[in-house]
Amino acid sequence: MHSNPFHARPLLPCLLCVAGLAGCADDDAYWCADGDCGDAGDAGDAVPDDAAPDDAPPVRCGDGVCSAPAETAASCPADCAGCVALADVTPLIGAAELFFGYSVLGSRLVTPSCGVFDDAREVAVTLAPAFDGELVLSTRHPSTRLATVLEVREADCAGPSLGCSDRVADGGPGARLTIVAAAGTRYVALVETADDDAGVFALGLHRPGVCESLGTVEDITTGLLAGSRFATDTSAGTSSQRGTCNAAVEAPEALLTFTAPRDGTMAATTLHPDTALDAVLHVREGGLDGEGWCDSPEAEVGCGSGAGVVRFDVRGGLGYDLFVDGAAAGAAGAATVTLGYAATSPTRTSLRGCSHATIQDVFAFPVESGQAVLLQVDTVDAATAADTRLRVRLPDGTELHEADDEFTCTFPPPEWSCPRHEFTAATGGLYTVEIYVGSSENCADRALANYELTVTVGGAPSELILIKDQ
Repeated sequence: MHSNPFHARPLLPCLLCVAGLAGCADDDAYWCADGDCGDAGDAGDAVPDDAAPDDAPPVRCGDGVCSAPAETAASCPADCAGCVALADVTPLIGAAELFFGYSVLGSRLVTPSCGVFDDAREVAVTLAPAFDGELVLSTRHPSTRLATVLEVREADCAGPSLGCSDRVADGGPGARLTIVAAAGTRYVALVETADDDAGVFALGLHRPGVCESLGTVEDITTGLLAGSRFATDTSAGTSSQRGTCNAAVEAPEALLTFTAPRDGTMAATTLHPDTALDAVLHVREGGLDGEGWCDSPEAEVGCGSGAGVVRFDVRGGLGYDLFVDGAAAGAAGAATVTLGYAATSPTRTSLRGCSHATIQDVFAFPVESGQAVLLQVDTVDAATAADTRLRVRLPDGTELHEADDEFTCTFPPPEWSCPRHEFTAATGGLYTVEIYVGSSENCADRALANYELTVTVGGAPSELILIKDQ
């Protein structure tokens, strides 16, 4: 009688037999992956099933463990072929793409030199940078939901370790590691997760740059909705992060970080007389729990030409990274960014008070040279009607015109007149219009003045950017 239950009939069907490979359905569990099939004593058996150890566990090809002698490189390459890299990730260095890995595809053949995962599967990928210098590898991305261990070894899985990490600075999921690479040298990156069966991770690779505080980096939160413009320069940066709309271009970046004041759609542009750079703008969103995803292309929420208006949705209280990048290889230089909340003419909003001197809203809007422009402000209800004015400024900030009483306001007639102005643009660029109450400070409600702003450019409703809101 068998003292080991695994010497009885097989507990699991033979994987080789099911796959139509060498072997048959009457194999016992322990020898299910030996490449031969049959009961103990069958002529086809290389070793009788009764020879299995009394306390031997069942063998399963694909469990990440090479169980010799039952499994061999020929009978179960998934477990016994050694450390096999799933992909070469060299093309992803500095790209706006990530490698997505699944723990179930890994093997239990190598033990990283850090971390606390016992007998976990590791996924291996290779890389061969074309440069000498630092290289950042990170699994800190939205798709990485679990703790991970990340190690880099030289040449192959058995090579010397260049570094190992099981964490990031803020303690969230994922790991980040910086190594010093040599051009043309082959490296193997090993990744383990806390879940061997359902673990998923994303891996990114880039040279250090603005996300590591190299180059021009500025937090502009306090200047948002205050009428500020944000001057920056990419010349001191490196080419480390690319947007999906300029994925093939290597150019240095500058970084503007901010916390969104409220939910909505924001808009950014580099249209400004002081902008010398042909720029691309791309934006990444931080996590709900404060995770920083500056170096994660997966977190991108907007990308487009700086000469246009780039729109992207935001959630109040979340952090954002706005990259000012070059549109052509090696392009670098100065750029002035206008950033605010997006709107389309006509738009309804309000002044939160009735002060001529201290309360005003400011909208920016793009105009091409020679285009006809119409601006007007009207009341929207009697309870919040006010005697408003508007002032339009050229792209360099010079006042073009102040309008006051050009037509009868809709509410409440005939008490006040409302402002309107029309002109043909002598120069192209980003114009601004300021809305405020007149010096008489006539308001139906001293705390609130609702209004409707209409801006048409070339006969069509204009895109607007609210850059000052008081």
